[in-house]
Amino acid sequence: MSPVRPFGPGAPARLAVPLLLLALAAALWGCGPKAPRGDSPPAEALWAAFDTARHAARRATTGFSAAGSLNYAGADGKAMRVEFLFWGNPDGGESATVQRPELRPVLRPELRPVLRLDTSAGFGTPVALWREDARGIEGYYPGEGTLYAHADPRAGAARMGLGVPLALGDLAALVCGGYDGLVPARYQSVAPTPEGGFRYEFSGALPVSSLTLDATGRPVVLAGRLRQTAWTLELGTFDEAAALPEPRRLALRTESGSTAIIRIKRLERRDAPWPADRLALAVPEDTRIVPLELYETLDQ
Repeated sequence: MSPVRPFGPGAPARLAVPLLLLALAAALWGCGPKAPRGDSPPAEALWAAFDTARHAARRATTGFSAAGSLNYAGADGKAMRVEFLFWGNPDGGESATVQRPELRPVLRPELRPVLRLDTSAGFGTPVALWREDARGIEGYYPGEGTLYAHADPRAGAARMGLGVPLALGDLAALVCGGYDGLVPARYQSVAPTPEGGFRYEFSGALPVSSLTLDATGRPVVLAGRLRQTAWTLELGTFDEAAALPEPRRLALRTESGSTAIIRIKRLERRDAPWPADRLALAVPEDTRIVPLELYETLDQ
């Protein structure tokens, strides 16, 4: 909105400015809901299409399983490629009971997803096995004989070297198209993109600060920040045969220079949740357990 300009000298100008300010205040603070800054009917319609699709994805995903590959390249030049199996119950459930309740306290009383992620190198050699539930995230490294744990799933995944600044629940939301815990119900502002879509900006504590929808309402770019590190995630190679917008390629880049390319080769949704025994993370009795929060406290 352009600033109010004076009309010139004289009494009429002195009266016109206060009247214009009153009119501006009435427009800003009048009764009724206000459209987000920069909003327009096409932007609102595109957001409504996205919102409808993610609600449908949430209803269609009681449980899921996915398989694919992860190519990671760090800012230090180190790279790795692993195959993964990813499965669980995005909405949580009775199977949220953990095996080691003495390991760490519950930080949040609400229900969280119960998820498993296994990664392996060539010939099926296990690299790391993860589990996320209401109490946080665990990562078991068979080569070290060590189980790492953290009550904050996002911070824990980053410290355990998952390769993406997101928790398993965030990845499940992306893979299954529900976006729970990532994208809020409403946006703060919106701007058009050169490709014909819109970029929606958010405020608050969620990890995603902006979401870009293409001209059909599919999410194509997310951006956010984790512990002062900005990142962007490009979604693509959508399965056109699927009833819901399922990205089969996720390309993540951080401002520090690391990249992670996730390719989804298979995705299946289940009508019933996975039973608890299929989501357990069994480790040998002599496994060393390392609560990462303790090391963060010592570092401070």
